[in-house]
Amino acid sequence: MKRRGFSAIESSISLALFLIIFLAAFEFFGITRSFFFKLKNAQEKNQAAMAAGDKMKVDLLRAGSGLLQPIRQGAVEGIAIISNALIIYSREKIYSLPEGLSQGESRIALETAAGLSPGREVCVFDEEKAEVKTISSIERKTIFLTTPLEASYSTSESQLALLERTSLFFDEKNSGIRRKVNASSPQPLLDDVLYFEFAYEKEVNLARLRFAFKNNKEKTYELLVYPKNIALGLKNF
Repeated sequence: MKRRGFSAIESSISLALFLIIFLAAFEFFGITRSFFFKLKNAQEKNQAAMAAGDKMKVDLLRAGSGLLQPIRQGAVEGIAIISNALIIYSREKIYSLPEGLSQGESRIALETAAGLSPGREVCVFDEEKAEVKTISSIERKTIFLTTPLEASYSTSESQLALLERTSLFFDEKNSGIRRKVNASSPQPLLDDVLYFEFAYEKEVNLARLRFAFKNNKEKTYELLVYPKNIALGLKNF
């Protein structure tokens, strides 16, 4: 007996069912793949936001570090908002003064000028007064200031601090949060950002930061920091 094969109609139906199952499976795979990459992208962005937040928190906690006396004298704020940037000051290095300084002088002789460069800010201070100046030039171990000193300082009680200035700001053109230290080029801290807002409440010594990504406007990241170094500087002993 001859075996009866599939008819043309049966073959067409089988092929159609196979195509339907294949297309359904392909569609399901596409949806799953899209969902996986969205979840992966969201997780990576969240990790990047947390890392950026941690970095900004470290910067804010360092605000006023090594500058207790200048903060008490009102020469350094520790945290300031200047030209849409959050400015954080801390002490990078300290220098002793080998000789006294007189009011009106614009040159300071040091035992070493290592680490100093034109354009950097320094703070001359003692227990009663302090002032911030900018270096215009350096000749060997002598620095020249852009403006003369407003007070006199004795050798034994005075010091010169090299200030570290860290700036946090929103680069609207490139949609990112940028971090700049002194005169260095701005470094990317976080990209694809919709906004970056910040405020410093001096009365309660509280820094507030808030930002969000472009593709997830509903989720905001907030950071509240209490800079303890500034608090110690402002505390009356």
